[in-house]
Amino acid sequence: MKRRPLPLNALRAFEVAGRLESFTKASHELNVTQGAVSRQVQHLEEVLGRKLFERHHRSLKLTRAGRNLLESLTPAFDEIEHAVSKVEDRADDTQLSVVAPLTFSMRWIVPRLGRFQMEYPHLQVQLGTYNDDSSDIDFNEVDIAVRFADTQDDQLAHEFLTGERLLPVCHPTLAKQLETPDDLANVTLLHCSAQREDWRIWLEGTGIQGVNGDRGPVFATLDMAMEAAASGFGVVISDPAMIGEYVVTNRLTVPFDLPVDSPYAYSLCYPRGRLERRKVRAFRDWLMSEINLETARRKLAQKDTLTGQGDNPFTG
Repeated sequence: MKRRPLPLNALRAFEVAGRLESFTKASHELNVTQGAVSRQVQHLEEVLGRKLFERHHRSLKLTRAGRNLLESLTPAFDEIEHAVSKVEDRADDTQLSVVAPLTFSMRWIVPRLGRFQMEYPHLQVQLGTYNDDSSDIDFNEVDIAVRFADTQDDQLAHEFLTGERLLPVCHPTLAKQLETPDDLANVTLLHCSAQREDWRIWLEGTGIQGVNGDRGPVFATLDMAMEAAASGFGVVISDPAMIGEYVVTNRLTVPFDLPVDSPYAYSLCYPRGRLERRKVRAFRDWLMSEINLETARRKLAQKDTLTGQGDNPFTG
């Protein structure tokens, strides 16, 4: 029997929107705009000559025709996904390639990676790093990446992970010499990039004058700069989320609690449609869960500190 051509993209958009009862949630799952989902559903309604949704100001409700179609489409798409999974290269399906900035990998992913491995023992994670330019990531070789930037690549899907908060940190002995932020003019400032942006952003954000943020040695990575600071060499700008281990071991401390939000942020990025791979979605969902858990823990720690309970919120 010859099959007639079907609007598969429109059917897929309708199935997700109907299952989630939301164009907005469907757009997130499909990695397209809400408008694109709405247009696909409207196209399907025009093809079928039936209304599939009752559209209200803040909600969607399936019509009888919509419910009947959804009841058949969801198991059909499940079967298609199952069929595709069966013919995938099984060896490739167990290899998960992830890249992230060096410091984020060392301070954030590596300490938690054991939990992911316990949850997905069949996956073999290959974790790589890069220092500066994320535009060189080859997504033919890499499944998913963490990107640190102040802009987005329009060719990729992006999901916000966490922003960056900047604070000066140094060895506790050196911190005793810093009674006010003006005393930073008398110590060595450490930098993790040739642009020396971190100190410039922090000084401008705090309004501190009289401190030359362009002076001092430059290190290839933030890890190297933090190690130098931990040895007592000078003061470096870092994110509290990255210094927990140093604070616990009393190698770094925050001399001035004057946080400044950076224009840079960490985001999860991947080619559009890549989340259809189960291993990629598994890592994405796990990392998002870890980020949300850590964010909630830090908020609680900061609240306890303000009320005189709990530990220092910068202990990671």
